[in-house]
Amino acid sequence: MEQQQFWVGLGFAAAFVLFLMLAFLREANLNSGQRLILRILSAICGALSGALISGSALFNMTENVPGGKITVSGVAGFAVFMIIWFTFPREPKRPDPVDGTSTSIPAGATFQSVADELAKDEECVLQYEGFRADELSATLKAWKLKGANAGKCIESLGSITQVPNAVRQYRVKKEGSKYRLIING
Repeated sequence: MEQQQFWVGLGFAAAFVLFLMLAFLREANLNSGQRLILRILSAICGALSGALISGSALFNMTENVPGGKITVSGVAGFAVFMIIWFTFPREPKRPDPVDGTSTSIPAGATFQSVADELAKDEECVLQYEGFRADELSATLKAWKLKGANAGKCIESLGSITQVPNAVRQYRVKKEGSKYRLIING
């Protein structure tokens, strides 16, 4: 009987390892629900394997905690379940979403084309007040811009022109879904 129990336990252990390999290698990123199901199934498979392979080996763990002691005791299957449950890898922390706007400006792009594109990303329109044609067609350097919103990025465009001071000083004012670019003075 014990020999059969050992082979059944070994079968559970092999199935457990195969299951984990498939589960982790099949999906690049597990969502929280998949991770929880994987954690539960891993703990159960490990517990069955531990119980069937070792039989009735006893496990006893006592931990001092503030205000008393925690004692966990049981057979090997229970011990394996607890070990897998509490040591299963936690979900990786995801980076906080990036607030604001960022863009890469290719070399040779014009002031107006980049400003229009930035406003379009925020579903806004632009109104240019007092700009000359040569200012709107001023070419920009290749650059990466990041700002709290499209308006902040548009404010920076005048400082990255190929020719210094190709665009006079201006301010950006947002009114609803419209950005007004106004030449100072």
